[in-house]
Amino acid sequence: MFKLIGIELCFSFMMFSWFFFMFFMMVYLCLNNISLLFSWEIINCMSNSVDFDLVVDWMSCSFSGLVCFISGCVMVFTMSYMSGDVNLHRFVLTVMLFVLSMNFLIFIPSLVSLLLGWDGLGLVSFCLVIYYQNSKSLAAGMLTVLMNRVGDCFILSAVSVMIVLGHWNVLCLWEFNGFFYMNLFIMIAGMTKSAQIPFSSWLPAAMAAPTPVSALVHSSTLVTAGVFLFIRFFNYLNCYDWFNYFIIYISIMTTVMSGVCALYEYDMKKIIALSTLSQLGVMMMSLGLGMPMLALFHLYTHAMFKALLFMCGGNIIHCYSGKQDMRQISNVSNLLPVTSTFLNISNMALCGMPFLAGFYSKDLIIESLIVGNMNMITFILGAFGVCLTVLYSMRFSFFIIWDNQTSDAYNNMNDNDLKMIFPMSMLVMGALFGGFLFQELFPLFNLGFFLFSMMKLMVPLLIIMSLMFSFGFWDNNNIKFKYGYLNFINSSMWFLSSFVCFPMLSGFKSMTNSSLKVVDMGWFEVFGGQGVFSINKVMFLLLEHWLMLMFSCYMIIFLVVVFII
Repeated sequence: MFKLIGIELCFSFMMFSWFFFMFFMMVYLCLNNISLLFSWEIINCMSNSVDFDLVVDWMSCSFSGLVCFISGCVMVFTMSYMSGDVNLHRFVLTVMLFVLSMNFLIFIPSLVSLLLGWDGLGLVSFCLVIYYQNSKSLAAGMLTVLMNRVGDCFILSAVSVMIVLGHWNVLCLWEFNGFFYMNLFIMIAGMTKSAQIPFSSWLPAAMAAPTPVSALVHSSTLVTAGVFLFIRFFNYLNCYDWFNYFIIYISIMTTVMSGVCALYEYDMKKIIALSTLSQLGVMMMSLGLGMPMLALFHLYTHAMFKALLFMCGGNIIHCYSGKQDMRQISNVSNLLPVTSTFLNISNMALCGMPFLAGFYSKDLIIESLIVGNMNMITFILGAFGVCLTVLYSMRFSFFIIWDNQTSDAYNNMNDNDLKMIFPMSMLVMGALFGGFLFQELFPLFNLGFFLFSMMKLMVPLLIIMSLMFSFGFWDNNNIKFKYGYLNFINSSMWFLSSFVCFPMLSGFKSMTNSSLKVVDMGWFEVFGGQGVFSINKVMFLLLEHWLMLMFSCYMIIFLVVVFII
């Protein structure tokens, strides 16, 4: 059947079917105000039971439906984008394994069984990043998987701490002796998976994967896993006052760093990846302000327009024969009018333009920052992050869409490929009306703040002012920022890879090598396998020697007795 209608079409149909099923299940659960918990006991040992749990509530159903909707669109997009690939079936099956791992993470509330989804995301993402099998892909894949393994180690540490409770269900925890350490490990694991400072350098490196994977990873799967883990554990993390302040400062640093670095980047996919990092900082900012539902709201709206943004970028890269440098791409508005329209809509939704999807969630988060118990510097930096989003989005549009200079002639460009236009048309509906629909569907997303009119209009005014400044910073072909040390620092993401990732990974490597030499090949080997083998060898040699002597004595005695008889 797969050969007749195509494996991508079959999986896209399955994803869309699951999306409709999850939508009706979510409506049923919301109307009846119920949540379902299924539990299967796998093993019970020493009063500790390892269970495989599934929680079905409005949050898990809505998130799973959104993931499968975007995955179905990505599968249709893959039919055209990866049409000439010889390993297309392997790629599609790997992407489906990635979606399955994300669904495991969404539905499983047990910390032990959660490793199926958490580890699955990390390992399958490594397979997808190294898909093109060259040295750059391998380096990016190693950086991605090793940084994600840091978070996996902290999840395992939290599992070991929770063993004193007798269960690992995250829905029914209470304070115990290791409660602080469990929350600390969960917080570091979530920061690692969502690429917050100082674990941010792996996110742009993951752009070595094919563009359909990037559209899936950066919209609703891998990078949002840490935010979703924070939302699940928020009631326990919020018990500590330092958590809110720490997450606020870390998220604002991440937002500002990614926005500034995007202004100095020329790789199209890396700019979109840095915009994802910026929006992850906004989600974490909402968590630090004590608004987990706003973080989930922005996660949903961001998933719609970010997947659309990556698909538009992928279509441009596909039409320009694999070019990703913005300096080599121009005049897209005339060559690809439909794609450039969708790209502008997704960019405006990313900036938070009024009445698009990103406006509804981002405006509420900035308003909560205004009314929150934060100092003026924190608010200024948060507002500066909003302005940076407009600046690098306008720079992106100036270089690609509105620049009329073309270096090469491309005669085969068109927007007639239905396999690319159809998924982008479905996602552009989410970028236009997603914020309004989510706010009407979920009452928890519809929060109200009492503000003065000037404070209420502050966010739209910031966006409009940033829009005006961007026209002064750039013209149609040249960037006003010149090359120099500042460009070198920002294009290297503040040297996070050199100062944080590689020293940390080399430190872990040296520690594991020393433990291998000292423990596994040292005293543990002496008292373990080799030691037992040497002792047994000496004992059996002695026994063999004495047995041979006793055998000779027995033979002599036997012969003497026979001779006498």
